[in-house]
Amino acid sequence: MAARLFRDVLPPALIFGAAAVLWVALFAVRAASGGDRFDFVRWEVQALPGAALYRLGAPLRTDPAADAALAGYFALSDRSAPASAALESAAEAAIAGRIDAVLRAQGIGWPVPAPGTLFPPVNLELAAAPRALVVSPRARIARVRTEALRPDFTFAAGETLERRIEADRTLSALVVGTGGIATYPAIVASSEDYAGTVTAAAHEWVHHYLALYPLGRAYFSGNAETINETVADVVGEEVARLVIEHWGTPLAPPAARRPVIDATAVLRDLRIEVDALLAAGRIEDAERRMQTVRVQLDSMGVGIRRINQAYFAWYGTYAARPDSIDPLGGQVRAARARAGSLARFLEQIRALSTREEVARLAGGS
Repeated sequence: MAARLFRDVLPPALIFGAAAVLWVALFAVRAASGGDRFDFVRWEVQALPGAALYRLGAPLRTDPAADAALAGYFALSDRSAPASAALESAAEAAIAGRIDAVLRAQGIGWPVPAPGTLFPPVNLELAAAPRALVVSPRARIARVRTEALRPDFTFAAGETLERRIEADRTLSALVVGTGGIATYPAIVASSEDYAGTVTAAAHEWVHHYLALYPLGRAYFSGNAETINETVADVVGEEVARLVIEHWGTPLAPPAARRPVIDATAVLRDLRIEVDALLAAGRIEDAERRMQTVRVQLDSMGVGIRRINQAYFAWYGTYAARPDSIDPLGGQVRAARARAGSLARFLEQIRALSTREEVARLAGGS
């Protein structure tokens, strides 16, 4: 048994450990140029021991039941207050446990040390998520630079940073908020509602899982970033739906307001229009059009601080979004449908790293 454990468990554990170190190191190298950058190393040094100590101390604590912890946490108006700390830890454990249960029920796991063991373990921290600086050329939509910024980096400071970068008239820049990032434990934005939090937590776990395989290891090369993010979106949404179907939501959702405008369709049509204008070399016309649509959306209650080339470069990475024009999103969803089970889909998609391979998987060829 010991030999089997060593042979079957230690190699993937070592691979995950090495992948996690590499993943953090790649982010850290990209973030090492200034005090406004998110400090990945400091985060890991603080978060990993805290997560381990919380688990080790479980027998000595009387934690609230999962439903009570989630209801209490998501009812808080200020989740950053010190009084929220106990509920936060219990809510993190409850969310992680429910995602773990769904993933194992879907057959995603390792056969040892026990059937259905989930690896990597679901591990998250509810916290203020880093912001992101995105830079695109003005003449086309493409992410040429992305940096993680401190969670407390204000949008006023972001506007100053954007202007400084855009002093180079060939560039477009944008500072955006994020819903989380796949450190380990994953940072999941504490400002989201329950459904959004579970979706983000499941999304980040997919990145942890894929880091063991060719797709995750190719994240920073070519188009693999978009494939990774799109797979994480598709799987994260499905897992969150299953969690909510099984356990429900801790609080009644707020009454839905009927939208005045279909912002998704507007943004999708705008992206098509902007691509055509940029392809024709009409950069200023494209920028005027983006600003006009932004003002129109704002007047109808859809507030977007800036819409520019960097905006579409950032959100275009998530090809499964309903406002995306990237065919990759449909291909990933088609591959998921063809696979039958979620476990089979992950087994198939994790070995790929190019758009051509995803297209073949979606088409069954």
